[in-house]
Amino acid sequence: MTKTSTAQAFLVALLFLAIALSPSTTQSYVATQTPEVIEATPEAPLVQNSVFYTVRADMRKCASPMCGGYFVRRVNQSVTKCGNGKNMPECYVADIDWNGATEVEATKALLRGIIETKGNRNGKYGVLKVLEAWESVSNGTPTGEFYRVRDLGIRCIAAPCDTHHEAKLNTTISRNVAGVNLPSNDTSETVYKSLTSEDGILVNGSLADVTGPAGRSKTLNATRVYLRKMGPTALKPCIKTGCSKQICADEEMMSTCDYRPEFECYKKATCERQADGNCGFTKTKELNSCLIRTKRSGV
Repeated sequence: MTKTSTAQAFLVALLFLAIALSPSTTQSYVATQTPEVIEATPEAPLVQNSVFYTVRADMRKCASPMCGGYFVRRVNQSVTKCGNGKNMPECYVADIDWNGATEVEATKALLRGIIETKGNRNGKYGVLKVLEAWESVSNGTPTGEFYRVRDLGIRCIAAPCDTHHEAKLNTTISRNVAGVNLPSNDTSETVYKSLTSEDGILVNGSLADVTGPAGRSKTLNATRVYLRKMGPTALKPCIKTGCSKQICADEEMMSTCDYRPEFECYKKATCERQADGNCGFTKTKELNSCLIRTKRSGV
């Protein structure tokens, strides 16, 4: 074999190796988790991709708070759990508690929050407490399903390349995809910058198959784009504080330095906003088991 043919064979081998190591594989389009509907209650914290609602104004004419509020619908789900505990196609709420977020026009809003029940003996009604407010940057009619999308910053030499991560709202389904195709009128610099942020963007659209030298994957075709609206009193991030980092709050706090065994459990626990809007440690199975174990053993 000549030196030229040896070099060519070496280059071909390198190309196939690069394709094999590319983030896009024949299995990359498969959901990383099985579908699971996510509910939110005052006792159970919200996770990042739940619970999101679309909103439409109630145009009925009758005495408030029985009329004149809003109808809210949980996206990507056929039923919505209302303040009275019933599952309905959509729920009526008498008001929206914006909770410091910038108010968004109902027809453009995609809101993350929880439906609370308020009122007195004369009557009870639902209120949607907002934890995140997102606004559509276009006026198109939403079609398809709703996703959170982030740019992973990955670029490959062979297509399809899984450059983005998408998570289907109100479920545990997520996957890496070979890009997102945005509507032509939603390709502003702000949208592209938001794609690389921690929050990413929310889109309405559908997945499509793509194939290429690197195998097969999915791409996300978006029909509507939503950007997060931050209010003047936007909530501060939660932090672990106190002498032993056993407190979850949005500001530094002082505590006594008396050590307790259960403080070890909080080292790996997630400190974040809970369903009531306050900071707290998310009550996972791991955290609960650790707390029970340390309480029983005294270690």
